[in-house]
Amino acid sequence: MSKLWLIEGLPGSGKTTFAETLAATPGYTFYSEIDASHPVDVHDVYWVDADGMTEGEVIDQDGNGRFIRYRPNERRSGVDVYELPFDIHVELMIGRWRRFVERVKGEDGTYVFECAFLQNPFTIGMVAQDVPNKQIEAYIETVADLLAPLDPTVVYLETVDVPTVFRDVYAERPTEWQRGFVEYYTTRAYAQANGLDGIEGTIQLLKDRQRRELSLLERLPVRTIRLVNDERGAFEALDALRSREEADHADT
Repeated sequence: MSKLWLIEGLPGSGKTTFAETLAATPGYTFYSEIDASHPVDVHDVYWVDADGMTEGEVIDQDGNGRFIRYRPNERRSGVDVYELPFDIHVELMIGRWRRFVERVKGEDGTYVFECAFLQNPFTIGMVAQDVPNKQIEAYIETVADLLAPLDPTVVYLETVDVPTVFRDVYAERPTEWQRGFVEYYTTRAYAQANGLDGIEGTIQLLKDRQRRELSLLERLPVRTIRLVNDERGAFEALDALRSREEADHADT
């Protein structure tokens, strides 16, 4: 039985709602991508070399330095973990995944993560830094191997009509989110290298990202459930699937 559910899909695909609904299952614990106590994800966390002096709270460390979260009034030093060069970021995050697996593989309970397995690597490696796709895939394949003791399940909420879904989500979000999201997607390396700008460029990049993610999922040695969620019916589909699997198990 899976000890880890990884909920993936494009921004606006319904990941958070789906993950929260799944985590209502007794014994399940949900960590959103911005949860300060997330066992792996490091939203708004900085990397400081071991010999660097700094304020802030040490949330994790390895032999080369420390992961630091700062309070609003503290002077920040180091580099945001998600702005590090991709190879350094990967090395640090593999350490985080390894420590998480070692800590929980013998425990009871089940974890639900959103975005951490596919979205973060592709956003940093593809969108922000435009590194070769094989580097991103190698990173995710390494994490998949590390997660084997937890028998993970990836649920990918596929968006079929990316333009319509994104425009609907865009219209619902605050102006600050609208401006920040499009700016991030169209001013970083991938968009610049491919001449993508504005909302149309953002939509094209999202389509490119989903295509790469789904292609990789087909080759990963993890249980994958792919659900179309344009109409927000994915959880009902998963519930029906689990009911059928339980019935088949009972018959066996």
